[in-house]
Amino acid sequence: MNAPDPAAEIARLRAEVAELRAEVRAHSPRFAAIYPAFEDRFRGAEADVRERLAVYLPEVRSCVSDAAGPRVLDLGPGRGEWLQVLADAGVPARGVDDNPAMVEHLRGRGLDVAAGDAAEHLAALPDGKLDAVTAFHVVEHLDLESTLALLAHTARVLRPGGLLVLETPHPANLVMGACNFYLDPTHRSPIPPARLEFLAAASGFTDVRVWELHPKEDVDLSGLQLPGVAAADTAVLAAALQKGLFGPQDYALLARAPG
Repeated sequence: MNAPDPAAEIARLRAEVAELRAEVRAHSPRFAAIYPAFEDRFRGAEADVRERLAVYLPEVRSCVSDAAGPRVLDLGPGRGEWLQVLADAGVPARGVDDNPAMVEHLRGRGLDVAAGDAAEHLAALPDGKLDAVTAFHVVEHLDLESTLALLAHTARVLRPGGLLVLETPHPANLVMGACNFYLDPTHRSPIPPARLEFLAAASGFTDVRVWELHPKEDVDLSGLQLPGVAAADTAVLAAALQKGLFGPQDYALLARAPG
């Protein structure tokens, strides 16, 4: 079997990126320009997002080595909440984003952000360069081939045992999977956790884990009572409704690079 041609791979990735951008413009000619405002409206306050993302800090910090240069790469940092969490913790990190206005904004805040496409950036990195690669709410924007390419490149650029973190909306939450996921017209389709686990393992990753995150904590159906229904049956129904309607809205895949 012939080895993949890096130039051809980069050309293919560029063509896919151009296709995705054309798709965004097809939804609305102005949507790309107002995407930061869209995030402000539907992603939540930056302080709240930083608080949610801090759950990953112990995992990431424990795998960062003393080697020189940024050892964590965040793909598609958006408003930069995760990069700010890492900076506040003293973890050397870099982001890569293809939105020039957002890149300049984040650089103005003192964050290290490269301008460009995430897949191309990964493809250009040498083997074993990084301790961790993170991507929050990115993979749901990709098709299957692009997801597999991202996993393959990430497995290569991570040192052996390096950490991959992918967070994405949880389709087992029925409100998320049937409604809220589609608020963003650039989303492709929800990704069931079992599929992402399989793709990561098939790409060579080990110690693949899933964290279920961000349930609706202001709703508790454990005390639900239904006339004429046995307490045990009501409890089963309440548990199913609790998980299906008010359970985790997101999940994260954490995995270790092969080797």
